[in-house]
Order: sequence, then C-alpha cells, then structure tokens
Amino acid sequence: MKQTRTYEWTRPQDIASAIDGLSGADVARAMAEGRVPAAPVADLIGVTGFEASRGRVVVGFDPQEYHYNALGTVHGGVIATLIDIATGAAVHSLLKAGQGFTTLTLEIKYHRAVTVNAGRLTATAEVIARGREIATAEARVVDRNERLFATATSTLMTFRLPEQRKDAVSSSPDGA
Repeated sequence: MKQTRTYEWTRPQDIASAIDGLSGADVARAMAEGRVPAAPVADLIGVTGFEASRGRVVVGFDPQEYHYNALGTVHGGVIATLIDIATGAAVHSLLKAGQGFTTLTLEIKYHRAVTVNAGRLTATAEVIARGREIATAEARVVDRNERLFATATSTLMTFRLPEQRKDAVSSSPDGA
C-alpha cells in the first residue's frame, strides 16, 4: 500500500537573506536557537535537534520507512546526507561572514544497518584540521546507547561568497 508524506521547507533565498552578514558561528548559534531555519535538505530527510559550538555540531535524525531502500534498511545515501550536513555545519561554524564551503570528499564507513528500530540517531561532527582553504572534519553516527552506525571523514573547501544581489531573480518556478 502506498504511503503519503508531506513536509515544508524554507526557500533557500530566504535563508541566504537571513544569514547575510553573519559569521558561521553566528549562523550556527541562530540555527541552534531556531532563529534561522535549517537548509531544505535537512527538512527533506528530517534532521532536527541542531546543537553547535565552534568547530563542532550535533544533529538528530529519526529513521523512517520512507528512508528505506529495497532491502528494508535506511539507504546509505540518507546517512551520507546526514553526515554531510553535520560536517559542513561544523566547518561553517569556523568561517567568517561572507565565507562559504563545499564538500570535496566524503569517506564513510557503515558499521551496522539502520532501521526504524534504531530509534533516534545522533550525528556528531568535529573539525580536526583547518588550513586557509581546506578543512577536514570527522563524524560519528550513534544511537542513544552509543552503538556506532557510521563514521566518516570529510574534506571541505572554503571560499569567499559572491556578493548577494538584492535584485536577483528567484529560482522558484513561479518566480516568487
């Protein structure tokens, strides 16, 4: 039987406007306090419970059936996305206003399958090295009993963001 799922997200341009001029630490703090919404991809997969400090981020994730692959476990790509969100946010928390980042590499080791029976999972990411343009972060995904589900290392590139154009045309299909 087919199931239905609906969800809401904040438009990326609205998030960009909300964080314009903020340092990464200020963005992380604002997200943790709920003053700035999560990225749409976080809403898509159900990332919640954002906690942040300089160079470290913790996010929560509750596995659901709609995350499953054909084998009846959470698809590895969903866990990879969870980890990418956490490692990216950890690096972002160290950046100055006007700086951005992108993932260059993401190496994941899956230690056990994730199902809804795992309950709430926590992804914790910490920056372990940072150069002028390249940062490396490590992440762990565990359950409430500290059982390890995945570990990862991510390399990210930091860069200067282009100036925001206040007159930029929306990327939404309806032009709103």
